[in-house]
Amino acid sequence: MRYYITIILLFFFVDKLYAQHSGNVVYGDNSSIRIRPSGKKLFLTDSTFIIEANVLMNVIANDYAVTFAVSDSAASVEKCNEQINKRTAGFIGKLAGLNIKPDEIYVDLIGQNKVLDYHVKDNRAEQYLKGFEIKKNITVKLSNIGLLDKLMIFASGFQIYDIVKIDYIAKDIEQINDRLFKLATEVINHKKELYVQATNAQLLSVSQIYAEDYSSYYPTQLYKTYMANNGGSVSSQYDRFVKKDLNNTVTAYYEKINYSGIDKIVNPVITEPAIEFALTLQIKFQIKKVN
Repeated sequence: MRYYITIILLFFFVDKLYAQHSGNVVYGDNSSIRIRPSGKKLFLTDSTFIIEANVLMNVIANDYAVTFAVSDSAASVEKCNEQINKRTAGFIGKLAGLNIKPDEIYVDLIGQNKVLDYHVKDNRAEQYLKGFEIKKNITVKLSNIGLLDKLMIFASGFQIYDIVKIDYIAKDIEQINDRLFKLATEVINHKKELYVQATNAQLLSVSQIYAEDYSSYYPTQLYKTYMANNGGSVSSQYDRFVKKDLNNTVTAYYEKINYSGIDKIVNPVITEPAIEFALTLQIKFQIKKVN
């Protein structure tokens, strides 16, 4: 009779998202984020068994990259570029007071577009070239996310209002993965002892890595949104009423990975959004045959 024992080791590594900062990117579609089920099953044969384990780790970010979007328009490309560069330079100049170095700031030209409009006379509308629009992104590296409020105020002084996104950066990823791997093997070895005790099996000294799978999930992927209101309605059979709705506020919040099915969690209680790294590890063991 053939059996298999399977233990799943899944490591989740988390990097920091401070004070639930994310940028407007979170208002996009994030419904595609899914964590694969652990699918824990126990399989044995008379010669081998496989142990698979799940482990989770939350880690705070070391640095952040904040991206601001800025655009300007004018009758000519030259004038438009002059205006947007003046606003961009003014904003960047204010950052020196926060000890942000020039090499921690990057301005990215996103695009240049024609601005079209119509001349309307009588029942004729004729399209014409009204001017040009230039769009740029300003990305600022921060080690202290607490400076973000000041950045927003500085940016607003130059009519820059759109925070596109905030990237969360973790250093020493290799060391983190090494730690996760060691924790995974500890979980597997503990389970191995339990299974050996339960089955009275004798194992050979040789084992092999059967499978491993690292993955990571960043805060901008983990935010969810909802609209908090109960709406009423006004209607009339004779269309005598004009309905005017209040503005509906969309709220965003950070939703950590579900801990269900995880064998070990490092830093399980987090008050700040974080990057989550996952590792699935399987080890195959040989059973000594008894004559």
